[in-house]
Amino acid sequence: MPNVGKIFISHTSADKRFVDKLVADLAANSIPVWYDKLDVRVGDSVPGSINAALTESKYFGIVLSKAATASTWVREELNAALMKQVAQGGTFILPILIEDCEIPPLLAHRRYADSRSDYNSALQELLSLWSLDLSACATAKKSTLYPWPDIEMSDAEFVYLHSTRFDKFLKMSCSLDWTADRTIDYLTETLNLPWNIEVHSVGMKWSFSYGLRLNGKSISLGDTLRDAGIQTGSVLQININGQYEDLYEKELKEAFSPGKLYQLSEETLSRHQWLQQQVAARRFLSQARLKEIADACFSHV
Repeated sequence: MPNVGKIFISHTSADKRFVDKLVADLAANSIPVWYDKLDVRVGDSVPGSINAALTESKYFGIVLSKAATASTWVREELNAALMKQVAQGGTFILPILIEDCEIPPLLAHRRYADSRSDYNSALQELLSLWSLDLSACATAKKSTLYPWPDIEMSDAEFVYLHSTRFDKFLKMSCSLDWTADRTIDYLTETLNLPWNIEVHSVGMKWSFSYGLRLNGKSISLGDTLRDAGIQTGSVLQININGQYEDLYEKELKEAFSPGKLYQLSEETLSRHQWLQQQVAARRFLSQARLKEIADACFSHV
């Protein structure tokens, strides 16, 4: 079953009245919250408790006000959360604007819940994010969702991504006006997905091609995401096809070419005998083993 991620509430003491109400309303809607007023006990190390909570939380809600944007403590919590978004564990940044103020540059391109004139609408917008995430996890049959590691990309539009090559289910910021080809270039660059990779431990060179699918249907590379029927919050599959070249077989062919026969020695002959054994063993590799080797090329994701 998908998990509802805990939200860490970053704020300044001047805004505690607002935060008290927000925390109570989130809890009333079954959203787990970390709030220093409730979760830091007498005798606890405040910095230690905050660091532990930042590590455990999947969402980082930052209450934006004049006092908060001037707070060194809030800025440090934000920087820690941004670092965590880029890292493997990941965290979702949720700005909550409660009054006119100077929004930090690193948050200027992000959507924020605007409670300045309508608190209830802002609350419903926040709750809808958990609803979308849980629905996407259910569609993709995933229990955990990870944020997109590009903190400079606007999150005004986004899609959910998964692949059979790697297990991580991602919420990717994007533009629906990108073509599928442009989207693939962006996601492969951001996630450092390989196009070609040599797996020396098994003597193979793998080449990969990428595509996008919506509801099982391939998306043409020249189509924009919008024209392909993709909307903000759509769940896409990254289709990754792989082919391999046998480097051992290639080495054998090159070694026995007419121009290199004179270079053969006892040592190279022994190497060639070993290579021949490896090439012969290739025909016993099952499809499951080949997939396992190919999937290992994406273990860094």
